[in-house]
Parts: sequence; structure tokens; C-alpha cells
Amino acid sequence: MIKKTKPMMKDAINAQKEFPHYVDCTSARSFIGDINEQALFADGFDSAIVGYDASSYCVVYDYDKCLKVLMEKDDRMSYPEAHEFMEFNVVGAYVGDFTPIFVHSLV
Repeated sequence: MIKKTKPMMKDAINAQKEFPHYVDCTSARSFIGDINEQALFADGFDSAIVGYDASSYCVVYDYDKCLKVLMEKDDRMSYPEAHEFMEFNVVGAYVGDFTPIFVHSLV
């Protein structure tokens, strides 16, 4: 006898939507928000969004672009300050199943 299992999280998200549906492509944030209404975003880092994870639909940010955002803000953090802030306050924060992902680009 085959035991029924709970659907994966992304399947549960897709099951709630009727396709085809309108997806707002005016920004990366709105696009990802339309495909995953539970997606979590890091405040102030919209310009560092590079995409979303294909298996969990989590937002993916470019780590170096996030550092640049912190260094260019009004308080003008230095590189070491921005790196420390990212590690302790952003990357190290787990806020649930859809916690954003921060990647280091090799190119």
C-alpha cells in the first residue's frame, strides 16, 4: 500500500494558484512575490536581488551587491563594517522556511 505524503512546500504554493495567472514583472521583488506569496525579502536590498531558488522559491541575493548597498547608504559603512553587519544581522538570521539566500558570485 502506498502511503500518502504531504506535498512539498513549493507544490503547496502552486496548488493555491490557478494557472495561468498574471505575474507582475515590473521588478524582481514583485515577480518573486507573485510566484511565492510567502517569500521573505531583506529590507533595502532590492537592487541586489539576482533571482530565486528553483526548488524553494526563496529570494536569492548577490552578497557583494548587498555590501555595496550598505557602503553607499547614508551612514556610509566601511567594507569591514558592512561585512560584519551582513554576517551578523542579515546572513546569520533565520526567519523561517523562506529565509533569503545570499550567494557569492564567482564571476
